[in-house]
Amino acid sequence: MNTIENRQNKPPFMRSSKKLSVSDEELEAFYISLRKYYLDVPFDNIQVAREEKYYQIPCKMSQLFSMLKGTKVLHQERIHDNPAMLYTANHIGSYDQFFIPSILDNTPLHYLVKNKVTTWPVRWNLIYKPTGAVIVEPESLRSWNHAKAKLIQYLLHGSKVFIFAEGSRRGENNMGDFNPGVAQIAQETGVKIGTLAIKNTSKLFLRKPVICAGEVFSVGPREDLKVATERIKSGVLNAYNEILVYESEL
Repeated sequence: MNTIENRQNKPPFMRSSKKLSVSDEELEAFYISLRKYYLDVPFDNIQVAREEKYYQIPCKMSQLFSMLKGTKVLHQERIHDNPAMLYTANHIGSYDQFFIPSILDNTPLHYLVKNKVTTWPVRWNLIYKPTGAVIVEPESLRSWNHAKAKLIQYLLHGSKVFIFAEGSRRGENNMGDFNPGVAQIAQETGVKIGTLAIKNTSKLFLRKPVICAGEVFSVGPREDLKVATERIKSGVLNAYNEILVYESEL
């Protein structure tokens, strides 16, 4: 069977240094061939439709939970209604995902999650597995490449994905380094990145949660991924600072 796991042909590859020297036509041809590779891999549209329909159940529950907690949403007008979109945010605690639907409404999302989530039977079987979450083993390059391929498939077929670019929970007021994989996926697919910032979700009884939409970014075909990653992180940080300003004015 011609799947990502056992397909003999590998996706086209071009080093960042090479991208600076080739012509625009050659670079465009490279991205076309790369996207064609992923589009040629079998993709179960019926299964994905089921996943995205099921998403409405945990989504409604999250929205109710968020409303009961009195969540404040800032700058929802910045959310783009593009068919395919990659979202990222800071990662405070294990409740973060329950507040995302409060700003993205009923938009179906496919999350990138660590493999340890599969050991949490309730959350895995009721939320992540039936909504098409993509599993990654953080220390395995092979696992990352497989997860990346699946995320790219979702995006190229018009779905939306969500990645916490820090990779792990950092707590309040402690934003870590962002993984360049987010910028890489955006560059290779051509989709835009929507940034979000979250606050007050680690200890729910102290303060009302706040979530703010930030800037939307594109990653240029020749852009250095480190530079793009810093731009994306700055977008999240700027949105977080807007939350701080909002709280200071209460």
